[in-house]
Amino acid sequence: MITQSLELLLKGKILLKEITPVDANSITWMEVRLQSDCLPAYPLRTEPGAMIAFSPYQPSVTIEHACFQVRQASFDRADIEDELEPSYDRVGEYIQIANWQNLQEYLGHYDLMIDDFIDSRHVDKYPL
Repeated sequence: MITQSLELLLKGKILLKEITPVDANSITWMEVRLQSDCLPAYPLRTEPGAMIAFSPYQPSVTIEHACFQVRQASFDRADIEDELEPSYDRVGEYIQIANWQNLQEYLGHYDLMIDDFIDSRHVDKYPL
């Protein structure tokens, strides 16, 4: 069964989950997204307004063809709360994950499931 979070991910949205920070002065997020070569194709021709914003007709990839990337990013809590330009020194490299099964296993090491993540558009504090 495809959940709402997985459906968003398969449509090319970036998902975020705030996780345990590396220290008390930080905020740390885990980011999950499709690899760029797995993003759904956007049709060149559509009816006016057919593909706007939250359209249920937005293209998505199938779970069998999806490949993912995950990274962790930590930022100074004071910079985020004071809306200052944060340092990007602690933004991790993407980890490439070949398929849905491997993503579930990877998230399981952190006691997370894809349903724990939310669309990045709903996280105002995430600076990337």
